[in-house]
Amino acid sequence: MATPAGPGARHHVPALHVHFTDTDALPFPTRSIARGDALYCAGEPLRSLYTVQSGCFKSVAAYPSANDDAVPHAQVTAFHLIDETLGLDGICTGHHESDAIALEDSVVRIMPVGILEPLCREYAPMQHALLAIMSAEIVRAARLALMLGTMPALVRVAAFLLDLSMRFDASGARPDTFDDVILPMTRADIGSYLGLELETVSRMLSKLQREGAISLHGRQLRIVDRTRLERIG
Repeated sequence: MATPAGPGARHHVPALHVHFTDTDALPFPTRSIARGDALYCAGEPLRSLYTVQSGCFKSVAAYPSANDDAVPHAQVTAFHLIDETLGLDGICTGHHESDAIALEDSVVRIMPVGILEPLCREYAPMQHALLAIMSAEIVRAARLALMLGTMPALVRVAAFLLDLSMRFDASGARPDTFDDVILPMTRADIGSYLGLELETVSRMLSKLQREGAISLHGRQLRIVDRTRLERIG
């Protein structure tokens, strides 16, 4: 008989990586986005969904500051890797809730909503793919809320690195057979996403490196001891 996990137990959860495999056969156009440019901005009407063909994006949402006269607080709410989908934030209201900023020179496939909706009605596999993508985003948001609300800084950083590594694996974007990742985002971006100060992110990365879990040179990350990293994250 299985023993229930205690309240403090942590389980390794597979990465969420779902994409539109069936769109590869459809003549959707592509668009190049230079590093630092926006694919779309908050408040713009939803016209299309996008799959990342190359590069990486971050979603950034602005929230009112505690001081009404201050500049709104901007927070990174998601990172989007190869084969992952952007634009889902606009489905609810018909307008995007965040900015999608290219972290490096990137290419996206454009899937206009006006074409995608009838395709999903007529082609069940595409409808299922869209539902799976939306479900994955809901689960990822729930994981992030849990992480921000309950986990200490070291666990947040370790879990983030594991998730990122597995998503690179799923996309086929890993540069070789080793656990190597080129981090497309800055430490400040990571801190914004994890609710941590830049200095805290740097300290946690240094601690993971001292403990032999990772090796980090600039943005070149290697997971040296995945088991150790999983025990932490």
